[in-house]
Amino acid sequence: MNILSDCLSQLTEYLRGDSSVKGLLITGSVAYGYSSPHSDMNIMIIVSDQEFEERFQSGSLHYDGAECKVGRSLHNIDGKYISMAYLEKVARFGSEPARFAFLGAIVVFSDIPELRDVLNTITEYPMSLKQNNIHRFYAQFEAWYGECRQALKRDDAYLLHQAVMNMVLFGGRMVLAHNEMLYPGHKWMMRVLEGVREKPERLREQIQSLMAEPKEAMIEQFYRHITEFRNWGIGDMKWADYVIRDSELHWMQGSLSVAEL
Repeated sequence: MNILSDCLSQLTEYLRGDSSVKGLLITGSVAYGYSSPHSDMNIMIIVSDQEFEERFQSGSLHYDGAECKVGRSLHNIDGKYISMAYLEKVARFGSEPARFAFLGAIVVFSDIPELRDVLNTITEYPMSLKQNNIHRFYAQFEAWYGECRQALKRDDAYLLHQAVMNMVLFGGRMVLAHNEMLYPGHKWMMRVLEGVREKPERLREQIQSLMAEPKEAMIEQFYRHITEFRNWGIGDMKWADYVIRDSELHWMQGSLSVAEL
């Protein structure tokens, strides 16, 4: 951490001289407690709302150490620019990965008195959405289980790979929601799943075995491993209706990810 600490000191001094910068956060693996000797340091630079909007419109939200011109070692730091308006939006309606990104965030400096309160709000699990989210994740889990079976019948390796990955994703998200843990995105999901209090026995081993050998027996075993873990409160829900709304008709809400274009 000595090199990174030197980098951070240089960067802090540099940013303090920029009137548009309102604060600096350390995020990512260092903040989560997952860092290794080879980890980069992830940061978020809080700029004024005007500066953020200009960067958003110009597509320059990624922090590049070279632009600071204070030492080659700054390339060990990676980050992005945000604003208080952005943080407030994350607090109100941000996705779980957007919220998780601020978990354990370390405030290096800040000119914003309410910053810590906003960060605390962001990283709270959205309890009001818990059961509905479990229903939505369960629906996807069932749908992708069905796709696994179709892929096996058709000997379709591409579909099988995608279906297995999504079974793992939504099975994992059910377990995270049950534990009231934010979904961190793909990069950290297995790490976070390992640390939850209540989960199916040998969950990591089940997932690794399924992904290494996505055969029918392994798929069936993982399906039961998730569905029989607990009473998910599903009742007689019509899970296919959730799938139609969340997957097939999602485009009607006017917001598409790049994967859906």
